[in-house]
Amino acid sequence: MEIIRTNSLTKYFGTTPASDNISIHVKEGEIYGFLGLNGAGKTTLIRMLLGMIKPDNGNIALFDKQLTPQFDQWNDIGYLVETPYSYPNLSVTENLKVYYKLRQLTNPKLIDDIIEKLKLTNYKDKKAKVLSLGNQQRLGLAKALMHKPKLLILDEPINGLDPEGIVEVRELLKDLANKGSTVFLSSHILGEISKIANRIGIIHEGKLVKELTTKELTDQLIKKIVVKTSDNTKAVQELLSSNYIAALTDNDEIEITNSEAIAKPENISKLLVEKNLPPKQVYLFTEDLEIYFLRTIRNKE
Repeated sequence: MEIIRTNSLTKYFGTTPASDNISIHVKEGEIYGFLGLNGAGKTTLIRMLLGMIKPDNGNIALFDKQLTPQFDQWNDIGYLVETPYSYPNLSVTENLKVYYKLRQLTNPKLIDDIIEKLKLTNYKDKKAKVLSLGNQQRLGLAKALMHKPKLLILDEPINGLDPEGIVEVRELLKDLANKGSTVFLSSHILGEISKIANRIGIIHEGKLVKELTTKELTDQLIKKIVVKTSDNTKAVQELLSSNYIAALTDNDEIEITNSEAIAKPENISKLLVEKNLPPKQVYLFTEDLEIYFLRTIRNKE
């Protein structure tokens, strides 16, 4: 079942398309990472998914139901958009009680459970206005998760979290997906998205420029063997003679890009030793995820 489906979704602000003909499909139990620079159009799309703003063109279906004023499954959705809003003069527990009543929930234990799960126990009686940025984010996540939604929509959910908090949220979202919930989260950090998402959509200037699985992402990263010897010029000649694709870089290093060499770099070492050119270094270079992201959006400009 497709939990989220958009068809040619378009939204203009003035003459600028914040969402430009975006069609995405997110399946049940999937974690979908929506990646883009700040201002790329991520939050605009999320606000349309939540019915906060209307698209100028296209349509949205959630749980196979068209998103219209008659849509009746809002209690199956949890969300955190941009800033984790709260009542500043109310405590963490009081904030969650307000949200509990708004959701018309019937199990008071949900409040204590989510406070414990989000590691907010030591802060449950503190006013929201004195919380750190990270704990404000935890409170926002608590409100999004308290009612155990079937669909969770999160906009930059790790903002303000320390490394421990990031890992905890990552594991929490994986656990939700394993139990059948669907997670749609936006971020500008590909490295973090790649650790959790099943599929990734890259948006730039309102356009969906690429969709791929995390395996496809790994396969598309530039990989090469980097070598140094006592005579790199001669080593390149020997490598070319053995049908390797090798070139000398401006940094006086040898780059080898054959898939055979990448799969078995030990054969490079063996060849060079046999040619009396023992390598001083041999290592596999893999493109940084953020560099891949920038390369992807720049190729679309």
